[in-house]
Amino acid sequence: MTEPTGFLSLLRDSRVAGIIGAVSIGRLAAGMVPFGMIAIYTSKNELGWAGGSFAAFLIGAAVAGPHKGALVDRFGARRMLVPMAVAFAVVATAAALLAQHGGVGAYAAALVLTASAAILAPPNSAVLRSVWTEVAGPDAGKNTRLHALDSVVEEATFVVAPLLTSGIWLVVGAQWAVIAGGLCALVGTVWFRGLIHRIGAHRVSTGSRPPGDRPRQRTIGVLLSRNGAALLVPMIAVGLAMGALSVGYPAWALRHANAELAGVLVALDSVGGILAGIVYGHLSSRRPGPWVRYFTGILILCTGVLVVAVSQTIPVVVIGSFLVGAALTPMYIVAYTLVGAAFPDDRHTAVNAAIGSSYNLGSGVAALAAGAALGIWSLPATLIVVALATLALGAIALLGRSTSAPAPAPAGAGPAPPAEADVL
Repeated sequence: MTEPTGFLSLLRDSRVAGIIGAVSIGRLAAGMVPFGMIAIYTSKNELGWAGGSFAAFLIGAAVAGPHKGALVDRFGARRMLVPMAVAFAVVATAAALLAQHGGVGAYAAALVLTASAAILAPPNSAVLRSVWTEVAGPDAGKNTRLHALDSVVEEATFVVAPLLTSGIWLVVGAQWAVIAGGLCALVGTVWFRGLIHRIGAHRVSTGSRPPGDRPRQRTIGVLLSRNGAALLVPMIAVGLAMGALSVGYPAWALRHANAELAGVLVALDSVGGILAGIVYGHLSSRRPGPWVRYFTGILILCTGVLVVAVSQTIPVVVIGSFLVGAALTPMYIVAYTLVGAAFPDDRHTAVNAAIGSSYNLGSGVAALAAGAALGIWSLPATLIVVALATLALGAIALLGRSTSAPAPAPAGAGPAPPAEADVL
């Protein structure tokens, strides 16, 4: 790859533009399928099932993410991604048809299929993050710019997905949004698979299977290491904040304005994330250190949550929502660049997938907990507790340690243990 100097220069490379386009098509499914299932149940006035389907999708994705990443690390994206995409499209379609045309008895089966679809979904975003790390090599600046560009585009994708779902719901029915999401995953994955080798990410494409390697045990050890905890626990904290706000925004809008304002506040999160990602992608990546930057994102996020908690007027809650979004995208950029700097090469996709899983786990748990808490506590008290919990968990980022290239091993020496061997 030629040396890029900014986002436009990156996009002039047809390989970069093509691979981002392919993954963006697949990412639409991550919004269209769960939102489409919510829409199916909502149109039938089954709000409990709507919430259950969303939680099932999030939890299924959270549980399976690192395992799917480990499979790709071991066997390669070329072998694993397309079969996963086919299975995802088939199972998601079956869930949508059952929920749309079945009665209450079919809803339970549709719920299981929704969780299964999330479990089977190809981890394209995690694989792409590994691709960026591989093609950037030791160039930290290029690595940051690639991850920043990808994060900005990803945030924009999740603005488009719910709008597209709503449009399909309005015109032909919500079940077709889920079916279209499954097809997006399949088309995007097939295209993405063909481009991975072309861009030069040969290890990601073919996988790595060292003799005698026990992938499950090694992956768990890496995730439970000191750097694993410093990376993933703060991302759980981010999920806690965002899951609580997914309930908190509608509650605030009902109390202070109109219910429809909740969607605007969610969109402002994305707008803040897009702008912050663009700015962050052009900053120096040298000082302060990445772990400090990671924790700084937590501080900004908590500030945004507290502003939302105490706000009484629309301008103030808009500022809080924007601050929340401004923390998210830089945190993801830092997290994905840390994967390349602080974890073994043959576990990058598993760790990248674990980042998304950690967020989904925190978000799903917090959405359920915040919904229950609002029946007992006020919204400000609930969000203040969430902000404090987010800060406490986010501070674990400061346990992360700097890494450097290992010194060459003496002749005849065996392989050095991985840097993340110390398990908490």
